Amino acid sequence: INWYQDCEALFFFLFGEDKLTTVCKIFAATSINTSMKANITLFRKALYEIENDLPIGAYMPNIKMQLEKIRAGGDLSGRKIRSFAAAMGGDTNAVVVDVWLMRAFEMEKKYFKKDAARGEGAFRNAGASDKTYTLIENYCRELAVAKKLEPRQISAMLWAGTRIHHTGDKETHYKDLLRNKIINLFNVI
Repeated sequence: INWYQDCEALFFFLFGEDKLTTVCKIFAATSINTSMKANITLFRKALYEIENDLPIGAYMPNIKMQLEKIRAGGDLSGRKIRSFAAAMGGDTNAVVVDVWLMRAFEMEKKYFKKDAARGEGAFRNAGASDKTYTLIENYCRELAVAKKLEPRQISAMLWAGTRIHHTGDKETHYKDLLRNKIINLFNVI
């Protein structure tokens, strides 16, 4: 229930109030198509690059584009990524509709992506359409009112429960992983 509040408090503790918005944006940007553990590594690397005015390194194209926007002082693109950053940054009304919430509502969509160079392909998860996003977001907000909770809390509970149900992995929080990986491995001494 307190997933986002815990992230917000940890980011505030580790990086301070003045960096909270930037840290949340970087964390959201580096979460795209990555596992929780990979997100921690990519986040720390990107934060180091941005804080030290270094070139943006090798990332998936969508992550790199988001990081370049952050560096330029711009907004994140994509409703899910903007909502993720907002929820971690304190927006109690934010609802993050990702593949796990789509699975919770049995609205997951997949598409086939062919790799022309290899002559093979695979099914990948598609993001929520604007209509689907709004439908799930509105449901979470209405349920939050009925349960006297925050929409971001409903979103977090659905996300964690669905993820545990489908993977069996009960590690659903970044806070312990991030706290354990706080040493900057990208700083060459």
